[in-house]
Amino acid sequence: MPLLSGGSANYIPVADIAAATAWYIEKLGLREVDIELDGGEDCVALGFSTEDCAVCLGPPGRSSEEFTHSMNASSVKKAREFLIARGVNVRPIQEDRQGTHFFEMRDLEGNVIEISEEP
Repeated sequence: MPLLSGGSANYIPVADIAAATAWYIEKLGLREVDIELDGGEDCVALGFSTEDCAVCLGPPGRSSEEFTHSMNASSVKKAREFLIARGVNVRPIQEDRQGTHFFEMRDLEGNVIEISEEP
């Protein structure tokens, strides 16, 4: 099981798509995925493999911006350490009412992404 995986395809609004794409590739190990997107040509799909889409980067102004962006981790402790080593802004590990461990990280433009441990 990989350390990080996409929870569902997250639309993440960014002002500089090229810079954000490079950041997600470098910091999270994502790669571009060649799929047709509803957002059109101004969006970039990224995934942990060429078969999945974990993140869709596109311009601000879409309704999905108000939702929490999320990814899964096989171990939140290891995922947090991995991201810290790559210079990503991360928060402490927390536990919700159902006992799920998670932490939040921020991308290059300050978007919050929640990383949750898979049960």
